[in-house]
Amino acid sequence: MRTTYKVPTIKFNGNSGKFTKFPVGDFKNGTEITDVELVIMRPRRTFTSFEKTPEGAVRMFTNEHNSWRDHVTVFEAKPGKNIKAIGSGLIEHLRGEFPALRINSNLYCLYDGAVHKLTVKGKSRQSLVDKQKELAKDGLELFEKTVKLTPTQETGDGGNVYYFINYEVTGDSDLQVIGPHMEDMAKIMDKIDAEYAETNARMSEEAEALVGAGNGSDDEDIIPIEEATNETDDEIKVEDIPF
Repeated sequence: MRTTYKVPTIKFNGNSGKFTKFPVGDFKNGTEITDVELVIMRPRRTFTSFEKTPEGAVRMFTNEHNSWRDHVTVFEAKPGKNIKAIGSGLIEHLRGEFPALRINSNLYCLYDGAVHKLTVKGKSRQSLVDKQKELAKDGLELFEKTVKLTPTQETGDGGNVYYFINYEVTGDSDLQVIGPHMEDMAKIMDKIDAEYAETNARMSEEAEALVGAGNGSDDEDIIPIEEATNETDDEIKVEDIPF
C-alpha cells in the first residue's frame, strides 16, 4: 500500500462555469458552491489523456509530481482491465512516446478551514501560471494571498463557448493558519514521491536488464483493479483520475 493523501475535491465545469464540492472519496454526491475564495498552498503537476474507444474510455495518467525535472510513471486504465504502469522516465521523453498526454495542475488549497484539491487544466491552468508570474514580480508566492475563483466566459476558435477560471487576489493569507497545513502536506507528499522514486528506479532497472538480455518479455507492472478501487491514493484510483 502506498502512502496516501485524501482530501475533499472541488471540481470546475468548463461547460457551465460552476463549481462543485465533493466529500472525500465521493464523486456522486457533490454540492454546488459559489463565491469560492481560498488559499492555494501547493500546486502539483500531473499528465493525463482520455480516449473514447468502442470498448469504452481509455485513460492514461502520471503520478503527481513537482516539476518537469521529476522522474514519473505513466499508468493506463482500460475498461475491464487492471490498471498497469506502461512507462517511466522524464516527462519530456514520455510525451514523445505518449503524445496524447496533457498537463493538469492539482491545487491543494485551504478552503472553508480545510484542505481541498482543485484540478485545473487548459486555459484555467494558463490563467494560474499568469497569476503566479504576476505575483513573482513582487517577490510573492501564491500561498501568501487569498484568491477568489472567478468563472470567465470565452469563445473558442470554432465558436464554442466555454468557461475558465480567473484568479482574483482578495487579500493576504494568514501564514500562521496555513503554515501547519503546508508542513503536513509536505511531509506526506515527500513520502509519496519517495515511494514513486523507488518504483521508477525498479522499472528502469528491469528495463535495462531486459534490453541487456535481449528479452522481449511482456511482463507488466500490474495494479489489480480491486486494489486500485479500494486504494486511498487518488493518483491511481480510476474515479479520481483528474479530467
